[in-house]
Amino acid sequence: MVDLKQMLSRFLAIPGVRQAILVGRDGLMIEGMTRDGKEDMDAVGAVTTTSFSTAEALGQEIGRGSAVGLLLEYENGLVSVDPLGDFALMVTLSDNASNIGRVRHLVKASRNEILEALDIA
Repeated sequence: MVDLKQMLSRFLAIPGVRQAILVGRDGLMIEGMTRDGKEDMDAVGAVTTTSFSTAEALGQEIGRGSAVGLLLEYENGLVSVDPLGDFALMVTLSDNASNIGRVRHLVKASRNEILEALDIA
């Protein structure tokens, strides 16, 4: 079984990724790693959960189905949110969008390992 910190370190190995946070759908951080420690991971996780719930509600309201991911682009970076089943979200903060493909690929490739580590597979 993979260690969650080891798994999150794979995300931080991608150039430009500053934080990798695994958060429960209840808003509580499960595990997180940061490259520079500037942002409060607990707060980022909680707010991101609310944002993802809002995106899901919008998808249902406009008949587009469930959200399969959320990308938020800001002046100074990007936030990517990917659901891992019904119980958790993978959140990454990046400097820019240049490596978002690598982040999304790693989320998909690691999904089952993360769920097994959380014992919810």
